[in-house]
Amino acid sequence: MVHTTPPALPSPGTVLGGDFRIVRPLSQGGMGAVFVAEQLSTGKQRAVKLMHAQLAQDPRFRERFEQEARVGARIESDHVVEVVAAGVDPATQAPWLAMELLDGADLAAVVAQRGPLPPDEVRELMGQLGHALGAAHRAGVVHRDLKPENVFVARPRQQSVRFKVKVLDFGVAKIVAETRASSVMTASVGTPLWMAPEQTELAARVTPASDVWALGLLAFYLLTGRMYWVEPSRGPRASVMSLMREVLFNPLDPPSARAAQVGCPHLIPAGFDAWFARCVSRDAGARFPDAAQAMAALDPVLGAAAHGPGAAAHGPGAAAHGPGAVSRFAAPLAAQRTPAPPAPTGPVYPTMVGTEVGGVAGGPSAQVPVPPRRRAPAGVVLAIVGGGLLVLAALVIGGLLLVR
Repeated sequence: MVHTTPPALPSPGTVLGGDFRIVRPLSQGGMGAVFVAEQLSTGKQRAVKLMHAQLAQDPRFRERFEQEARVGARIESDHVVEVVAAGVDPATQAPWLAMELLDGADLAAVVAQRGPLPPDEVRELMGQLGHALGAAHRAGVVHRDLKPENVFVARPRQQSVRFKVKVLDFGVAKIVAETRASSVMTASVGTPLWMAPEQTELAARVTPASDVWALGLLAFYLLTGRMYWVEPSRGPRASVMSLMREVLFNPLDPPSARAAQVGCPHLIPAGFDAWFARCVSRDAGARFPDAAQAMAALDPVLGAAAHGPGAAAHGPGAAAHGPGAVSRFAAPLAAQRTPAPPAPTGPVYPTMVGTEVGGVAGGPSAQVPVPPRRRAPAGVVLAIVGGGLLVLAALVIGGLLLVR
């Protein structure tokens, strides 16, 4: 058997595109590696994502990688990760992207450390997320892989802003106009815990309403600190087929009923059940048609909850509010910094510097490590063939459908 040695990654000091000098490795995933780099023309630090050379030979992977630069340029929103340059490394012929370097944590890390978030914070998070998706939908772009790991909560650069949401990984996005113009079946893309039913069918048309399904599930996740689906909570007994039966066929209980089953019905605001039903409907035509309309309907629901009775004592995340308050999860991280930062005026998030790696449905992705998370079950990689229910899946017990 012949063993091939993978091409060496660029070492510190290597300059890509004549302008980006590699400083150090940042993270590595199934599709590429990310480095911290200095942009020589501006002196700013950037995240440079370099596709693995062996994957660059596959036109499908290369197209998805290059799509990140093209799609991002079409979306008029500060809440989408900015790609500042792109090129091809002459030594390896591997494509690379230079992006803004983010400081913060993804939603999976935030919820794992803090649990349920207060309604006012969920309102701000969802509002910024909705701005990014609304702009994407207006530009004819559907993300198709919305999940906590693809929503990054970055530290702000403005005093009056508590945080800045950035949507990651448009590498699997679908251009709606291209979908309508072609009758060719395309690969199912998305992560099963968050993707809409029509994404399990190769020939189904994906529209902005597919992202709306994920928005509903994300809002429930932020408010309760739990996934909406029951099957993942079964631990080692969880199965792919049971999960898909739940997603595709089982009754969709109101969020208040799901929250009551796990002892936290008080976390669901009045009016949220009706809003959720307009997002998480198996009939795509019954959902809000796009993110802008979904967010316009959610904002008053969360606004009323944020100012209603008991809002100040909303779950573990409430500890992070108020001048000088430090989250009980972030406190050990803050103590490690030298010198100590000024007292925060809003929620404190776990420390992590990173940017997205990947872009392949269900493919691995890596970010800078965060403190240990609460463990949860059922990692799934899924493909549904020919619009039917023939599932080709790998079930990895003991991991939360995270793209690491």
